Amino acid sequence: MQSYNKGDLVLVSNNTQTSTCIILTEKYAVSSEKNYNFYYTYCLETGLYGLIYESEITALVAPEFAPEFEFHSELFDTDYEIYSELYERFTYFPSFYPNNFFDMDTEDDDEDDE
Repeated sequence: MQSYNKGDLVLVSNNTQTSTCIILTEKYAVSSEKNYNFYYTYCLETGLYGLIYESEITALVAPEFAPEFEFHSELFDTDYEIYSELYERFTYFPSFYPNNFFDMDTEDDDEDDE
């Protein structure tokens, strides 16, 4: 799997629009699936800051395009490790495990059927 670094210029697509973005941070690995991992970026076309998901990156345009590009925010000073721990320990999407999340077969239900 391709790894991207701060300052890399990447091509990003959401299947309807394509943009070029400078990666501002390391990857925030939320899960083992790349659909949830993201980077904070700066979009060259719009001049806006935002996040892009790893799955939206279609190509590395120029490595080390702007490694000195600075963006200061208290957001990056926050420790988000608790969210990683919560993701590992709890199911956020119960529909992924329809038969395992709740134990629907209980003895009380069996007694009501009789």
